[in-house]
Amino acid sequence: MLSARMVIHMSIGTRMKERRKALGYSAEDIAARLGKSPATIYRYESGDIEKLPGELLAPLAEILNTSPAYLMGWEETEPPAGPRQITDQELKFALWGDGEMDDHDLIAVKQYAAFLKEQKEKRKLT
Repeated sequence: MLSARMVIHMSIGTRMKERRKALGYSAEDIAARLGKSPATIYRYESGDIEKLPGELLAPLAEILNTSPAYLMGWEETEPPAGPRQITDQELKFALWGDGEMDDHDLIAVKQYAAFLKEQKEKRKLT
């Protein structure tokens, strides 16, 4: 974990890279989820592109399980790198890619997943 002093002096790109690595993501993973090329992600991280577009800040922070304030350097505390809950949007993307998945389908998938989990727990008890 980085000290608060190190966090203050890090660039946005450095924070991006540290969070990405802490979560086990590749630059390719981040690029795909943001709709950017891996080269662009590497350029943000290396400082070749110094200004992160405002419209990317919130989605990037969500992907990296952090806050926009942390990425920008306005917040000193680095969030934990542990597992996080995925958003409905991420689940839809994981299941359907760029295809359309409505809320009814998502609810059905979640119910089925809960059913499978329950069945697995029952098997453990027998």
